[in-house]
Amino acid sequence: MKPLLTATNLEKTHHQGDETLTIFKNISLTLNAGEIVALVGPSGAGKSTLLQMIGLLDKPTAGQIAIDGKIVSALDDAALTLLRRNTIGFVYQFHFLQAEFSAEENVMIPLMIAGVDKSKAKQKADKLLDQMALGHRLNHRPARLSGGEQQRVAIARALANDPKILLADEPTGNLDPKTSDDVFSLLMERVRKAGIGALIATHNMDLARKMDRILVMQDGELKEI
Repeated sequence: MKPLLTATNLEKTHHQGDETLTIFKNISLTLNAGEIVALVGPSGAGKSTLLQMIGLLDKPTAGQIAIDGKIVSALDDAALTLLRRNTIGFVYQFHFLQAEFSAEENVMIPLMIAGVDKSKAKQKADKLLDQMALGHRLNHRPARLSGGEQQRVAIARALANDPKILLADEPTGNLDPKTSDDVFSLLMERVRKAGIGALIATHNMDLARKMDRILVMQDGELKEI
């Protein structure tokens, strides 16, 4: 079975005046369907940069990325947008929910952007939120939800378009330990059932050890432990 994601010899540099700052180099990894992989390392090691690159929000200075069998560098902007929308789901440390919309509406938005009929989008959003134990909070706006509830809405939103790959950047980093465990358990459950390949950046080694593999990014390199 071909990997959902293959990254080969990725490098990222920034220019500051006459100096070149290397964030990382020679980074290679694969991600398979149904596999949940932890990405750990100190702050500033480049974890978020790598996730943004894999999520097609940034481009590598060198190297190649293939997602769902497509070489990313061979695609134009329109094709990249479609690939990102239809294949990749994102969850961030901060939920980034739309404050003026309800939990239900926040999950409906990506579905409707993808062309799903409003009634079907509502039906799917309600199902996802129910799976995240939020069926009783559909009509609540973010300000009326707890931090854990807001993050569960964000996870439901990320899963709305049935992505093959889920990228999460410290998805429980802003939560207390008990809420973090509860949210992470729900995230793992949904990812496992959907057969999604997930790459999850975290500082929490207890959570990392619950995943299938652990990748460590440090000093510009990526190693598996």
